[in-house]
Amino acid sequence: MTRSAAINEPPPPGPAEPEFVVQRVGEHLLLAAAQRLVSQGLKDRVGAARRLIQSAPQHGIDLSCIWVTVARSEVGKRNCAVRQACLAIPGSGRTAMIFISEPMPLALGGEPGGNQGATSERMALLKAVTDHFAAVSKPDVRVLQALPEPTDAWAEAAFRGAGFTWVGDLEYRRRTIAPAEHQPSAKVVWPEGIRVVSVADLQPSQRDSTLLSVLDQSYADTKDCPELCGMRSTGDILASHFATGVFDPSLWFVVFSRKGNEETPCGCMLLSRVPEQRALELVYVGLAPSVRKLGLGVRLMQHAIWCAADPRIDAITCAVDCRNEPALRLYNQFAFSALGRRRAFVCSVPRAGGS
Repeated sequence: MTRSAAINEPPPPGPAEPEFVVQRVGEHLLLAAAQRLVSQGLKDRVGAARRLIQSAPQHGIDLSCIWVTVARSEVGKRNCAVRQACLAIPGSGRTAMIFISEPMPLALGGEPGGNQGATSERMALLKAVTDHFAAVSKPDVRVLQALPEPTDAWAEAAFRGAGFTWVGDLEYRRRTIAPAEHQPSAKVVWPEGIRVVSVADLQPSQRDSTLLSVLDQSYADTKDCPELCGMRSTGDILASHFATGVFDPSLWFVVFSRKGNEETPCGCMLLSRVPEQRALELVYVGLAPSVRKLGLGVRLMQHAIWCAADPRIDAITCAVDCRNEPALRLYNQFAFSALGRRRAFVCSVPRAGGS
């Protein structure tokens, strides 16, 4: 081959452009996007999509935070089909919950691009969402969260491929309050040197600093999603706890330990009302290492049941990391029944400039 012939050879082909384009949803694509976000097994997906759009404002859901993939050949067309969709719902504590579209049933044509192509599209959507929140300051989202079903291998593949980290399998549990327990019983007797007070009884100026202190202490050697440690500030975690259910300071409790004349906070139990479920949710319970193995977990659970002596309350609910054996033993002891499981995935949102 001569030198001139080599110069005239065409350059090698570059990577092929994907057959899809990622874009943020517009009004003309909203209904089609909503149809991909509702359960694909429904007979009336259009009706379910319309109900989702109608009810979203009542639940504080901004449907402009939907990203979709469409075929490159259909970009700009008013009635183009939505291939995949992803909804981000910003929440308290600088988090956003992520929902991605289910596989398209074969009866509806199956996944555009096949299963592998669908995974690539979902990953592209998750990257677009991450890039969006990395670039904006309002809402300030630092962590993306997702809770797919354990059997949703298609979802797990997309989340892992997009850089999400698995932080544990959560088991949801419920403990029914028996009719006899609706009558107030004797209050729990705490061990010597232990005092438990409601947040309502704390000085307002001391409330948040005390709660932050006990939360930080309780994270030492935690068995409850330990992979989350360091991903969010304790202040952001506390903000998420405040936003769970209906906050009532009389149902949030701080454990104090006394040695000599000195008393220090060393644990907490946070309960919130969930009126639509007629339940109390055990949002969080944790103890500092210094007061573990004193039987406080059992007494705190007895205290939670005492707090549920209310005709408006039918049950106590909670979620627990399936690897947290001490917590599971406690819930089994108090006859909590398992309702279902979810896999928990999270992803940190990088900040512009690395801040």
